[in-house]
Amino acid sequence: MGLVTEPIATTDRAELLAFIVAEQASPASATAYLGDEAAGVEAELEGLDQPWLETARVMRDQDGKLTAAALAEWDTEVGRAWVHGPWVAEGPFVEVGEALLRAVATQCPKGIGEYEFSGDVANTGMSDLGAHLGWRASKVNHAYEVSADTITHWPSVDGVRLATESDLPALGALHGSEFPNTYATTAQLLTRHTTLVVERGGAVVGYASGQLQDDGHAYIDFMAVDAGHRGLGLARGLLGELARLLAASGAPGKVHLTVEDDRAPAIALYESLGMRRAISLRGYRGPLG
Repeated sequence: MGLVTEPIATTDRAELLAFIVAEQASPASATAYLGDEAAGVEAELEGLDQPWLETARVMRDQDGKLTAAALAEWDTEVGRAWVHGPWVAEGPFVEVGEALLRAVATQCPKGIGEYEFSGDVANTGMSDLGAHLGWRASKVNHAYEVSADTITHWPSVDGVRLATESDLPALGALHGSEFPNTYATTAQLLTRHTTLVVERGGAVVGYASGQLQDDGHAYIDFMAVDAGHRGLGLARGLLGELARLLAASGAPGKVHLTVEDDRAPAIALYESLGMRRAISLRGYRGPLG
C-alpha cells in the first residue's frame, strides 16, 4: 500500500466519492463534518472552500484498490484546517492516518497552525490517532436534529433583528465569551452566516447564528444570551426566529445543531422543542510538527 502524493485523477472521482460515502455510513468510520446520505455527502464536498479532489490524498493496496483517504479545507483568517477523514478501510489506522494527515497538510498554505478532525465517539481510530499526535480532545458534543416542519411551532420573541456591523462589539463580547477560539470569527458571523440579535433596553443581549448547508439542511452554529437575561425565553425565541428565517431562504428537510455534553440547560431547551439526539461527537485539534 503506497501513498499517492499527487491529486487524485478526475477520472477517479466516482471511485473516491463511493469510498467516502461507504465510510460515512458507519459512526465507527465517519467524520463529523459530512453526513451519511450519498447526495448530501457529495453536495457538502462540492461546497468546500477548496476543491476537494485537489486536496484529497489516498492510499491503495497492491492491486490498486482504494483503501484509505483524507482531504481538507482551511481558513487562513482563523489559521486552521479541517481534515475530512482520515478514512482507513485497511491497514493500521494510526500509521495510515498520520501519513494521510501529513500529505494533506502539504496542500495547506502558510499560516495554518492547527489541524482538526472530528468523528463519532464510536470512531476509536480517530481517538487513537489524536492521542498519538498529542492533540487536544474536545468535550463530547451531541448532535441534535428536528424535522423542518416542527419549527413552525417554535416560539417567537420581541426585539429580534438581523445583526449589522454596528453590533460587532456586542457580538464580539458574547461570541468570544461563549465560544472562545471557535471556527468562525465575530466578523464572519455577518459575512458567512445569517445572524440575528435580540435587544433589551436598546442593548444587544443575545444572538443566534446559522446557515443553510450545502446538503440543504439548516444548521444553527452559535447562540448565546447574556447571563443577566437568561431564563426569560430569549434563547427559545431566537432559535425559532433563526430557524424559520433559514427555512424561508431554502427548503431544508432538517434543522440541526451541536451542543457540549455539560450544557444541561441548553440540552433541556433543545429537547423541549422536539429535537432528538442523533450522534455524539468528539473533535481532536493540534499542530503537525
